[in-house]
Amino acid sequence: MFDARTMMQSSNRTGESGCLAGLARAIELAGQDGFLAALADLCQSASGYDSTFIAAFFPDHPPMELFDNLSDEYSAATIKPYLDFAYFLDPFYNLFQQGIGDRVVTLGECAPDDFMSSEYYQTFYADTGLFDETSVFVAFGNGAAAVISLGSREEGFQFGPDQRAALAGLLPCIAALCRRHWPALDPNSLSGSGRMGLHLKKSFDRFATSMLSGREVEIVQLILKGHSSKSIARELGNSPETVKVHRKRIHNKLGITSQGELFSLFLEALTRAPANATGDPLSYLDRPVSGQL
Repeated sequence: MFDARTMMQSSNRTGESGCLAGLARAIELAGQDGFLAALADLCQSASGYDSTFIAAFFPDHPPMELFDNLSDEYSAATIKPYLDFAYFLDPFYNLFQQGIGDRVVTLGECAPDDFMSSEYYQTFYADTGLFDETSVFVAFGNGAAAVISLGSREEGFQFGPDQRAALAGLLPCIAALCRRHWPALDPNSLSGSGRMGLHLKKSFDRFATSMLSGREVEIVQLILKGHSSKSIARELGNSPETVKVHRKRIHNKLGITSQGELFSLFLEALTRAPANATGDPLSYLDRPVSGQL
């Protein structure tokens, strides 16, 4: 009879065997149809996650979906809104913009404080059905990255240290395989994607600039990305009390009373601003925003 230690060692050997088989399959299919499914199977086998979404991230361009194995229900609730707008507020996308190279990152490591109470979480993330998420970043020379997003929709799932070590140990192989499969990730192959990505970034940067001070605009941008007052204070080098004063002034100037109203105002302005807009998206709303100076 196996004792507990022997059973654990046997389980580890079985897991390692599965990863080696998955790695061999991914190597065999690199550059061919079926590679992305094999890559997803490899990452899920190593990590214990149950779904995979692979995207290409570009500087100043929207992400491009490369693969997913989500059900139709979760695909509809996740992928379209993510690619349309939500990516710009995504903690993983914001980490990518910092140029992090090849890396394994959990949601907990990059999400701001009180992420689960943020409007981004309530409006978009909660509908994805995810309880946990980890991303594998593979950097390319033009500033792009292949991002393998691994998720679990099993309540109580935990990405443990052994799974983290297994996925991190595979990272050099995953990165080499991705770069072999895609000699380059080029956003120009996506019709119109560069224009839309640039439009979204400019709209985000200009949002409320006609009504708020520079510091207030910075705070609005951090709020939209899910930061709490405490987190904003750390980012800007202020006290939480000072940030709360700024937030009150922002609410008064924009005629809103909550973070939810701010998020809705941003989305409404974003949809109304034309692609060639050069001003504050708020100026394109049919209704005036109360509190305008």
